[in-house]
Amino acid sequence: MSLINLRLENEQIINDHFTNLCCDNYTTPFLKGGQSNADTALNQLNIDKYATKRNNVYPKSKRGSSYLSPYIRHGLLGLNDVWNAVENFEYKDKTKFRDELLWQEFTRHLYAIVGKKSSNYLNYKVEIPNLNIDLYEGMKCISTIEEELESTGYMVNQTRMWYASHNSLRNGQNWNKIEDYMYKHLIDGSRFANRLGWQWVMGSQTGKPYGFSKFQVEKRAPELCNSCELKNNCPIQEWPQTSITEKLEINIDLHNERIFGPQSTKENEKSKPSFVWITGESLGDNDPAASFYNELPIVFIFDINLLNKLQLSTKRINFLLDCLKEINNKKELEVHLDDPKEYLNNKYFASTFAPVPKYREITKQNIPSVEFPAQRLAEPIDFYPSSYSSWKKKIKLKV
Repeated sequence: MSLINLRLENEQIINDHFTNLCCDNYTTPFLKGGQSNADTALNQLNIDKYATKRNNVYPKSKRGSSYLSPYIRHGLLGLNDVWNAVENFEYKDKTKFRDELLWQEFTRHLYAIVGKKSSNYLNYKVEIPNLNIDLYEGMKCISTIEEELESTGYMVNQTRMWYASHNSLRNGQNWNKIEDYMYKHLIDGSRFANRLGWQWVMGSQTGKPYGFSKFQVEKRAPELCNSCELKNNCPIQEWPQTSITEKLEINIDLHNERIFGPQSTKENEKSKPSFVWITGESLGDNDPAASFYNELPIVFIFDINLLNKLQLSTKRINFLLDCLKEINNKKELEVHLDDPKEYLNNKYFASTFAPVPKYREITKQNIPSVEFPAQRLAEPIDFYPSSYSSWKKKIKLKV
């Protein structure tokens, strides 16, 4: 429908093309996108004392977060590259940090299998009592989390768990609606990590809910409790009362080859690609398709119908534009705001498999001339894991 001129400033591009496709006024994220920024962040990575600092929330100066997740989520940094980058740190720090990388790989594996089914309870039905949500008005911990999310596009792991627990197990909210709110603003937002994180917190994946109470806030962010108007009458003194009422069965076809995609490069001998199509999962220099076909032009398509439905924040669009502009400085790149199914129809292109429903949906009717395997930290296995630990016991790492 429209070709985007990357020579313009991000704000101008967003005003020209995305005004009706975003949920907020123009806002920049706290991190800039692009391969060079990702490389700098990885080179400066310091996980010293990560094992003890990783759960700190406020003050921000005491946090142990690496802030690499936006670059990992969009394929600027591979999980295996980050894994190798921490080899020389203390054993307990690198072990805990690598466990977080494995969790990312696990959620990608699980999301590849369950896809859109992840919007419903997976393995267990969770019973939440009817509560008076007015009790929770004025909680400094919740309002601060929301303010940081909307202004920066980021949440540390602890606040993601607090927020998900509060808004699913206690606040009586429609969890899909609040998960969508987080997804709109997080610059590392992905359905695999975000939505499956909610499944874990609610207990619908493992049968064990994660309770959020004043205890965690006092321990990880004491200044929030001290400055809260409800500090003497805190409504979350106790853990939320929930119960697992039913074990659920989920229908999965593990023999579908499109769940994990090709394990080696798949070529159609009758057609040669004339360009490389890249997706939001693979915006780095090491995209396999773009690296192999180094001389071919590259195409990125902002899915206009999907964006109209999602209404992402301008922070997320900003981050993506940063990534695309850097690619454009190195290679021939066209960026379109269009329907990918229509744009790719009857065209010959190469791509890197993305283990997400939207990619599979698009390539079902627009088969790539050449398709490269997704980059992974662990070999995919024909196994539906009921938990992270059950998956971890079976995997074979690729590092």
